[in-house]
Amino acid sequence: MKSLRSRPGALLLLALCLTASGVESCWTQPLQADDQEDWLTIANIGDIMCHDPQLAAAWDAQTQQYNFDGVFEPIAAELSSADLTIANLETTLPGERRLYSGYPEFGSPDALPAAAKRAGVDVLTLANNHSVDKGRRGILRTIDVVEELGFRRLGTYRSLDDWNQHRILWLEIKGLRLALLNYTYGTNGIRVPAGVVVNQIENGRQIAEDLELARGQSPDAIIVIFHYGTEYMRLPDAYQRRWTDFALQNGADIVLGGHPHVVQPYQITSITDRFGETRDRLIIYSTGNFVSNQQKRYTDGGIIFRFALQKGPVRARFRQISYTPVWVWRDRSGGRLSYRILPAAQYLNNDQSLRLDSAALQRLRLFHSDLSAHLTESRARAENYEAALSADASGADMYFNGLAQTGESGTGCFGPGRSCAGR
Repeated sequence: MKSLRSRPGALLLLALCLTASGVESCWTQPLQADDQEDWLTIANIGDIMCHDPQLAAAWDAQTQQYNFDGVFEPIAAELSSADLTIANLETTLPGERRLYSGYPEFGSPDALPAAAKRAGVDVLTLANNHSVDKGRRGILRTIDVVEELGFRRLGTYRSLDDWNQHRILWLEIKGLRLALLNYTYGTNGIRVPAGVVVNQIENGRQIAEDLELARGQSPDAIIVIFHYGTEYMRLPDAYQRRWTDFALQNGADIVLGGHPHVVQPYQITSITDRFGETRDRLIIYSTGNFVSNQQKRYTDGGIIFRFALQKGPVRARFRQISYTPVWVWRDRSGGRLSYRILPAAQYLNNDQSLRLDSAALQRLRLFHSDLSAHLTESRARAENYEAALSADASGADMYFNGLAQTGESGTGCFGPGRSCAGR
């Protein structure tokens, strides 16, 4: 994993908490930026996909090889700046060019995850609706390749024994111990081959058992990564809310979602789970597309969702919740099509070394404007939450008590007919 980069001289507030007789007391004290070294920064990005035009663009006829480095190069510094960067690999790695294909049955060159690794991605989730697109061979070889490239992986498994040994991905970074779990809503109706394992959301009993196993080993945080939701729907559906609540009720601290191919809201909620433990939980329903050939409005980009974890007396507390909009540029400036993932805000004035044509600039600005408006409520609540934590000992409790009085706490805040916007 990577080391955190701090900004010298910045002043922060750290919430210190002690628990006595079941009552948590907190206070704040100022910290210099160097103390951020004790904070674990996490970046979660959207779906890494590879449609047919991307395959063609990555092929180098001179070297007779695929190369995706240029796709990730503009965003590599952002990915590498986090201690832990997580992505969903929404394709398989079948190993033969004749098996490479885009939608509907994805198969991609090893060069795709290799480029993501060089750009700073650390963990790949493999349980998604395209996990079985190339059958048993695709599942097995994808696992082999991502491990050989140095990724940590979760969600699909070579065998029941492999699943038993690795059903929870344990990571220990900066003194924090994390438990990660990954599940998909399905595999597009393709039967999972005998002998291999793809984690499925519908197996609620298994999710509960996995979470119970993780809780029993006293992690600082349990992160559940779901591949779920209705494609192209910009608000979470009932299915997402149901399984998000299920994970939180069974002890998850953070739920990271994907699959809809558009960005959906994020939120902080205070939940008393079925074990009687009340604490803050963090949810993002979808980070959108990180890279793909999808070009319709809202689908041509996504976000890097960022947060920091700060060690607490029982579970880690999350801080500094933010996001970076990313937009996929179909660049034809070199005489042939290239794909580049751009940090959108940096390109709004078109004053970077990579210059966009007028049509591309217009689309990037529209994407950025749409996203900013769409996440206004999420952004404001995260900022208020951070301010409350920094202000005084009871800040976060006061924040959530206010939500409870307006009926806005819980996972359903952004559901159809229950938007928090304007309240």
